[in-house]
Amino acid sequence: MDRIRLYECMARLGKLVESPERIRIVDALCQAERSVESLSEVAGLPVRTVSHHLQILKRDSFVVSRRSGRYVIYSVAGEEVVAFLERMKLLSENIYPEMTLSLRELREKRSLLDKTALPVNPMLIDVRPLEEYDQAHIPGAVSVPFLDFKENMKVIPEGTPVIAYCRDRFCDFADQAVEILKQNGYQAWRIEDSVSARMAEARPLVNRKENK
Repeated sequence: MDRIRLYECMARLGKLVESPERIRIVDALCQAERSVESLSEVAGLPVRTVSHHLQILKRDSFVVSRRSGRYVIYSVAGEEVVAFLERMKLLSENIYPEMTLSLRELREKRSLLDKTALPVNPMLIDVRPLEEYDQAHIPGAVSVPFLDFKENMKVIPEGTPVIAYCRDRFCDFADQAVEILKQNGYQAWRIEDSVSARMAEARPLVNRKENK
């Protein structure tokens, strides 16, 4: 009977991620905790839709919430959720040809860092929004948000080699940032490392809890 219950719980988990919109919401929460309004903006979904999916996710313990003033702030229930989503992405890449093709096309256009020819004293930049950087980031990274990047990149000293990263392998913020840097005379590359990948693999991160 216990094993039957196990399969029932696994089936419930499958139902939680049967909606593409719901996965988008969880993906956004893997980067940083957010209000319904913030999630609506980041995920590109109506507030009512986001609220509906959050209630389902919270009911089945995939997300948790806390109150901050007049806002309710949502976050994933733990690092296991981040790892689960990251493994879903990897599995999708491995079994669906269209995912493999999509990632290959992205990589063909990218200025990926060649780890056999590392630049001297590069500056590692995180081009995600500041709230995501504050939640967790790769050690040594400096926040240079892609929003208003041409203004934000002024913190990068002239002549400094730059390595950029963003949300995951499919995020193109770092690609666009690298192109802008190159147009302005910088040597620049992107890496496909990310906070969520490191969390899934228990690799080092600087996170909010450690900074408190």
